[in-house]
Amino acid sequence: MNHSDKIAADKTSLGFEFQDLVYIEKLIELRPGQTLGLEVHDDIHIETAANDASIENFLLVQVKHSVDSGNITDRDIDLWKTIYNWLKLVPSLPSSRTLRFQLYTNKSINNQAFVSLLKAPLHNIQAILDHIRKTNQEISAAESKKKPDDSPNPLAKYVQSISQAHDEELKFIFERFEFYSDNSSIISRISSALRQLSIPTSRLEDTRKHVIGAFKESKFSRIIAGEKVKITFDDFRIAMGFDRIIRSARAEPTDFEQFVDIYYSYQRPDRLSFINSKFHDQLKDIGISDNEIVDRGVEMMLAEQFMESLQKAGSFSATENSRLENKAFTEWKLLHNQSHRNAIDGDEAAHQKASLGCYDQTMRNPLKAGDIELPSNLSCGKYIKLSDIPRIGWRKNWQNRF
Repeated sequence: MNHSDKIAADKTSLGFEFQDLVYIEKLIELRPGQTLGLEVHDDIHIETAANDASIENFLLVQVKHSVDSGNITDRDIDLWKTIYNWLKLVPSLPSSRTLRFQLYTNKSINNQAFVSLLKAPLHNIQAILDHIRKTNQEISAAESKKKPDDSPNPLAKYVQSISQAHDEELKFIFERFEFYSDNSSIISRISSALRQLSIPTSRLEDTRKHVIGAFKESKFSRIIAGEKVKITFDDFRIAMGFDRIIRSARAEPTDFEQFVDIYYSYQRPDRLSFINSKFHDQLKDIGISDNEIVDRGVEMMLAEQFMESLQKAGSFSATENSRLENKAFTEWKLLHNQSHRNAIDGDEAAHQKASLGCYDQTMRNPLKAGDIELPSNLSCGKYIKLSDIPRIGWRKNWQNRF
């Protein structure tokens, strides 16, 4: 890759990053009943559901970013490519009661003829169509005078295709067209949107990074799963943890202590067994009693239900839960290495004692979510969950046995 290609690649990458940040800005502004798509029907689209679940409003957004923002001109290739793309796209769009086309750019809107007409397209429809045909004539005439080795005007194919469209097709676009121009920092705009949600100024940067990280993780997971990136209001607020992020930024800690009430109010069935579970086999193998195994199983079961309820409530995200389990793995690994450091191969009694020691120490080792220490039953439940996967074990050679 030569230097020019590298610069072009960097600009393309920056354009995609800008598009993602615009998407995040619109996620923060999302309202109940709305769904936000990324690279589905357009760069970004917003659909608003009607009461009968049909689509009430549909907004297509083409996001254009320029390193040197400057002005949108009459022959701006981004402008013409956008119109060209919309003409091709219209036949495949889902039905909706209203439809709008928005060009979102960080360039300024100047007063050149075509751009000026597009500022108020409803009042200038015929003038817009005339300008398109005139522009095509001018570019075609210039192209016809070029020598065979001359490079073609990259704008020519877009202008020609648009000018050949039927008047009704063009009117359909321009009657619904709008510019959105903002050359301010997209990062600042995201921070401003968060500030309107009563986030303290001192927490804005961290909160913004948490929101961006939650989106990037969700986007990656959806793409890997072969799913389209379409996020509803509830997806963003609850599943992606935006509500929890906001509450956390407002210094409202997650109430883990309520797990103690949940655990001691749980009515165990007369017959409760975890005999088909990996954690059961691991504990049975090191001599743990059936009653204690059931205790551990209840802790695991209730801990998983509790964490899921926190995620649904938006007070603890999937990312935080994954981080907590990684911390649990780290704590266990230190204790496992310590317990089996002096183990002698072939001495089963010593190995059994070391395995029990590893288990006991792990169960007594509390986990922390941030600065908050979890109740011991909840910590035990998380450790046992990892042994059920199984991601951790008690014997030195547990991986070979389970």
